[in-house]
Amino acid sequence: MSIDITLRPVRLGDLELMLAWRSDPEIYRHFREQDGPLEWKNHVEWFVNRSPDRQDHIIEYNGRHVGSVNIDEEDHVGVYIGEKSLCGEGIATRAVQELCGKLDSDEFYAEIHTDNESSQRLFEKCGFKLLC
Repeated sequence: MSIDITLRPVRLGDLELMLAWRSDPEIYRHFREQDGPLEWKNHVEWFVNRSPDRQDHIIEYNGRHVGSVNIDEEDHVGVYIGEKSLCGEGIATRAVQELCGKLDSDEFYAEIHTDNESSQRLFEKCGFKLLC
């Protein structure tokens, strides 16, 4: 069964929802560059000042905004599902596959915490190789 999602670029109006998601300790505990809740000012500054080579997308599923997937200027891929009731449904896997499939690169990277087994499985499904 294929998961039907839509990816669209993040807009300024999405920042409040993303702040709520990214300030949830269950979500940010696995982020590589965040170890606490975000502040609005810093969140907006990040958005406005991010690299033009970075792509941030909202994941839409069944008409709802449910998470975010991104790729930075060094081809590092990140994804999270903000609507926790939908974790484990394959939405994040489909989002990574769709984003990577649209890009003109054949080498992507993801930095995953060693205790984040669900993300390890997700990226393995997407063809990523584990590097020690």
